[in-house]
Amino acid sequence: MSYQFMNIDIADGVGIIWLNRPPANSLNVEIVEELAQAFAELRDNDEAKVLLIASKIPGFFVAGADIKMFVEMTPDQAWDISARLQEVNQMLEDMPKLSIAVISGYALGGGLELALACDFRFMAESVTIKDKERTPTLGLPETTLGILPGAGGTQRLSRLLGPKKALYFIATATQIKPRDALELGLVEKLFPGDELIEQSIAFAKEMATKAVVGIGCAKKSIYQGFNKEMKDGLRLECDAFREAFASDDATEGLNAFVDKRKPVFKGK
Repeated sequence: MSYQFMNIDIADGVGIIWLNRPPANSLNVEIVEELAQAFAELRDNDEAKVLLIASKIPGFFVAGADIKMFVEMTPDQAWDISARLQEVNQMLEDMPKLSIAVISGYALGGGLELALACDFRFMAESVTIKDKERTPTLGLPETTLGILPGAGGTQRLSRLLGPKKALYFIATATQIKPRDALELGLVEKLFPGDELIEQSIAFAKEMATKAVVGIGCAKKSIYQGFNKEMKDGLRLECDAFREAFASDDATEGLNAFVDKRKPVFKGK
């Protein structure tokens, strides 16, 4: 499929969605639908074992939703767009592959909500744009507009930080810098700006050589079991264990251990 606001590269087991909607990758209906198509395409492509989401726009990951699309909406239309944004982000979370948001600039509002739907977030410590050093920033500023995060932000942030910290973050529209984001646990890794893409791809390539079926099953077990009672979560784990055990990767991994050699996983 051809895309207007992004392109997809696949190499060495890594699928990269390059967002490219100048000037700031703001989310509108069209780019959200393209994201849905891209997620479906990479979900079903066996060559893409790990997914990265990155930006072609210097200084921006995604600046947030295109506010112009909200101005003329009715409350019912606002409900519909919120539901669709949530649905598309959930596609990313449900994908049986690891996903990484590569944050090289502002990730605000819907941009941070997109990043929160990824499994990991890697962030630049700073970026240089037109010879000026700038600091990437994360935030959910929707309450300054009289609304609230509607693409899953209230739910994912509260699960990540706890309800009190999430409420403070959203109510105060706090915007935080890379070091604070790392300390809070909003991001997993920081890199110098000129190394971010290279290091993120290197990590993804390494993960693509792992037992991606087992990792995908672990992801499903963790996410689906997190808010369930222990007995229900343990049953999910049994189901995931059986699914992974039936894979060719499990056969290869177990035999390689017995044979005292390094496994060669195929992601099947």
